[in-house]
Amino acid sequence: MNAIILDRLVRIGIADDNKLVRGTLRLMLDCSPNIQVVGEAGNGSEAIAMVEAFQPDVVLMDISMPVVNGIQATRSITSNFPDTKVIVLGMPTAQTSSDTALQAGACQFMTKDCGSEKLTNGLKEF
Repeated sequence: MNAIILDRLVRIGIADDNKLVRGTLRLMLDCSPNIQVVGEAGNGSEAIAMVEAFQPDVVLMDISMPVVNGIQATRSITSNFPDTKVIVLGMPTAQTSSDTALQAGACQFMTKDCGSEKLTNGLKEF
């Protein structure tokens, strides 16, 4: 079990094809102590490039994106950048999304309705 780490900066990348969602996540995370958003991506291909460029500790990855979807991007990131953890964000519908994300290498699957406190606490575990 991971202990919550409060004494170090957690660097975050956000990957979501919806600009409003990315902006909202950034605003929320920028208000959280010990969390720094280092990059944003609008599709899975950009997410992979963002990880290569900025080497975040954690990527918040939308499951459903154009060009390269979140599952494919998660596989690539966890294979090529093992120090970067991926939390996949999806709609609170099917259990198969969660299972698919975890099989792709995500360390966690969270629904987009999880709430800001649960999300920021989840990020601080890495």
